[in-house]
Amino acid sequence: MASDNQLQLEKTIKRRKKRSIKSNGTCDAQIQNFIQQWEELSDEINTFKQDHQKYLNQLETIEKLKKAHQIQFNKLEKKIQHLNKSIDIHQSLIILPDNEKVKETFEERLIHLSTIREYLTKQHSDYFKRIQYTLPQPSEIYLRIILGSQLSVSILDKSEQLKYKESYEKFKLYITLILMIISLLMSTIIPINRALDAFFHFLLVWYYCTLTIRESILVMNGSKIQVWWRLHHFISTIATCIVLIWPSAESYQIFRQQHYLFSLYISCVQVLLYYYQRGLLYRLRALGDSDELQISIEGFQSRMLRGLSFLAPFLIIGYIFELYNAYVLFQISMDPKNEPNPNWQFILKILSGIFFIFFLGNSITIFMVIRRKIRKRIQDIQWIKHRYESVKTLINRVRSVTSFQR
Repeated sequence: MASDNQLQLEKTIKRRKKRSIKSNGTCDAQIQNFIQQWEELSDEINTFKQDHQKYLNQLETIEKLKKAHQIQFNKLEKKIQHLNKSIDIHQSLIILPDNEKVKETFEERLIHLSTIREYLTKQHSDYFKRIQYTLPQPSEIYLRIILGSQLSVSILDKSEQLKYKESYEKFKLYITLILMIISLLMSTIIPINRALDAFFHFLLVWYYCTLTIRESILVMNGSKIQVWWRLHHFISTIATCIVLIWPSAESYQIFRQQHYLFSLYISCVQVLLYYYQRGLLYRLRALGDSDELQISIEGFQSRMLRGLSFLAPFLIIGYIFELYNAYVLFQISMDPKNEPNPNWQFILKILSGIFFIFFLGNSITIFMVIRRKIRKRIQDIQWIKHRYESVKTLINRVRSVTSFQR
């Protein structure tokens, strides 16, 4: 028994030794692997440090080149403007031929001046307008006030500009859908709650403030947003601020339901306009007839002539709704029973005037588009009539020739 126990003990010791040898070998292999990975990582870090330093040097060079190129661009632009003014002022400029000291006639002067204006100013001015937004642009006053500095918001990469424009469009669509759902719930299911009303109005204030900032950035990068639609959003911010701080008095209770119905209708029309204009802008960009940074708007533009008969009724109803809002608010402000506070009577008159400005500006815009469409149709009819007369004349001439040959 003692010998058997001793044999088992020796076998156990041998097994432990083998295990310890194996474990030591495994640990050594893992340590070697870690050391190798660390050495490779150290080499990569050193290479990255060198590349990063090169990147910083090139970035500094590019920034210097931007500033120098911007200064040169401004000088050339000023020279073109100065030449334009000189042509306008010095109408009696005498241009001498190369080897003949003979004064030109007045008509010849005008021809030379028009040539200078066309080839030395107009064409180059168009070129400078095209490349203007490939250079850093100084921020406008509104952005400087918001950002608190001269921070440049120029996006020089075309793909990044398009991404920013797409994010602007998605932002408008998503917030409009949220506002539409909230307006529907607040006007039908949810009972009157001033706190929820304040949340909705604060969302409107934030939405319009964000729109004005994003649109200013888009304009700084070459987007051709009409002045009226930018002004529309600035005025909308003021209107929503007034509604946000409106006390929960009898006047507010009278206008509350109407305001939610108006918000619901306008949100629906904006969603409809978004999907229509998205397809239209895609086709125009594919044909090269529209700028890549052209955005969708809440109203009508000349490029939307084909959809005028379908979209115009919805827009006109919305504009009439704005006029009705102005009328109701003015009536509320004139009745002391509805609003006894004289200060808020005056503020409600301002809010009424804002809705009337919306009605007036939007109506003028759509009227100009309709007039442009009518003129275009008249021109098309006249062109077709002219072509018809030309074809008719050609047929008559062919007939006369054939009859003469016979």
